[in-house]
Amino acid sequence: MVARVNTHSTALAPDAPVAGWPELADVDLLRTLVEIERRRRRLDAAMRAAVAEAGRRGLAADTGYRDTVELLTDLLRISAQEARRRIGYAAPQARSRSRKVWKALAAAS
Repeated sequence: MVARVNTHSTALAPDAPVAGWPELADVDLLRTLVEIERRRRRLDAAMRAAVAEAGRRGLAADTGYRDTVELLTDLLRISAQEARRRIGYAAPQARSRSRKVWKALAAAS
């Protein structure tokens, strides 16, 4: 029988040195994976918000760049493809309608 692990514990080891990974207990490694993912998602959300705000303010033109892609490429040292991807993610996304909504609309017409 495998014991269930509480991966939502606050007792995490996210700052364990790379050399120490093999010594981590399984439960600590699982908790670390969860915490790293939480942090990554928070950082991704912050990056999307910052990129969107930079675009909204027109920072690229104000700082002498041709466009936001060039700004991000130079400032963050990322590829133009990655800069475009981040700009795309930062743009407001239209929410798709759920299947239930589509069925209700189809039934009403």
